[in-house]
Amino acid sequence: MLIIDSREKKGSKLVELVESKARALAIPMEKKWIEVGDYVYDDVCFEAKSSIDFLGSVLSKRIWTQIDNMDRHYKTNVVIIYGTIKEAIDAVIDNSYSKLPNASRRVMLNNKFLGAIGRITLDTDVKAFWTPTEKEAALIITSVCKMKPMSRDVIRPQVIKRISTDDLRIDVLTSIKGISVKKAKALLKKFGSIAEIAHTPANEINSIDGIGPTISSRVLEVLNTENKVKI
Repeated sequence: MLIIDSREKKGSKLVELVESKARALAIPMEKKWIEVGDYVYDDVCFEAKSSIDFLGSVLSKRIWTQIDNMDRHYKTNVVIIYGTIKEAIDAVIDNSYSKLPNASRRVMLNNKFLGAIGRITLDTDVKAFWTPTEKEAALIITSVCKMKPMSRDVIRPQVIKRISTDDLRIDVLTSIKGISVKKAKALLKKFGSIAEIAHTPANEINSIDGIGPTISSRVLEVLNTENKVKI
């Protein structure tokens, strides 16, 4: 069942496109209040933002709270941005004041926008998609929903793991999906050693910024299992 947040604006073009495509693909759906995300299908959460809203949430830092909440509640999380970067920058410049010249502001805002997408990609488990229009955004949402229940082989590239830092403990932790170097360092700083992390309750591991129940469960499973763990 595709759940559409009932707070989504009435007459929203994206909502209308999602509903239309879902009907065409025979995806069941309903509207109701969602605390986290805009669209939810099973354990997949979608946060959909226009480029204007995305840049605004980056500047206010609201996007990082939203991503943290998504990670804590759902297994798979997707941020979809639709619209152009020019639209976003123009909106900020037209609706806010700064002592910086407009040319300098445009460079700064451009870097903020692209840097946020880079940070989402590198520092979180969230998948980020940037599309030109609402139509493509609706296609991504409904395509994922249609594929989710299917039984299919997952193609995993063969990757040769190699030491990338001067601390073998960090390399061990970062081999776990969802643990970046930053998170590994935070874990070691708080708990002291890999052995201590392995015997720490999941709710305490969740206290590390950017680590939710899904990642903490994965960390404990990897560090404590007696079975072979595939990379």
